[in-house]
Amino acid sequence: MNLLGSMTAGALLAGLLIIPGNRALADDRDDYPRIPRGHLPGRGECRIWHPGKPPGHQPPPGDCRTLSRQVPRGAWLIGHNRRWKHEELRHRGFRHDVFDHPDYSRRDNRRQDIRDVRRARKQVQEDRAELKDARQELKSDRAELREDIRRGASKQEIRQDKREIREAKRKIVESKKDLRESRQDLKRERQDLR
Repeated sequence: MNLLGSMTAGALLAGLLIIPGNRALADDRDDYPRIPRGHLPGRGECRIWHPGKPPGHQPPPGDCRTLSRQVPRGAWLIGHNRRWKHEELRHRGFRHDVFDHPDYSRRDNRRQDIRDVRRARKQVQEDRAELKDARQELKSDRAELREDIRRGASKQEIRQDKREIREAKRKIVESKKDLRESRQDLKRERQDLR
C-alpha cells in the first residue's frame, strides 16, 4: 500500500473513532431524549416528549408558549433546535416569552391570520352593500305603494306592494344580522392577528 493510501485509511479510521465521541459529547446527559428526525417539531413549534414512550405515542406538536406551561414532571419540551427539561421550565427565572422570538413564531400562521382578516373585511363590505341594496329596495317599494294609492290602484296591487315591502324589511333584518356577524368575525380575526 502506498503512503497516500495509508494516510487516507488512517484518516478515515480516525474520523470513525472521533465522530461517535463528538456525538457522545453533544449528548453528555444520560437522560437527554433522542428523538427520531421525523418526530422533531417544525420551526416555530414545540412538542412535549415523554422519555420511554414510543415516538408514535407522543403528543402532537403545538404552540411553544402554551405547551411550555403544560409539561408534566419527567417530560421534556422539544423545540425546533432546543430542548428544555420540566425542571428548567418550572424554574422561577424561566421566561416563557422566549417563545415570542421570531424563531418560535410561525410565519405561516401569521400569513393565514392576515388572509383571514382580509376575508372578514371583504365579507363585511359585501354585507354592507347587501344592506344598502335592501334599504334601497324598501325605499322604492314604499314609493311604488304611495304612487299606487294616489292613482287609485286595485286592492290586489296594493296587497302586492305591501308584500314586497314586508319582503324588503325581512331582507334588511337578515342583512343587519349578517353584517353584525361579519363585524364580529372581523374583530376576532384582528385579535388573532395581534
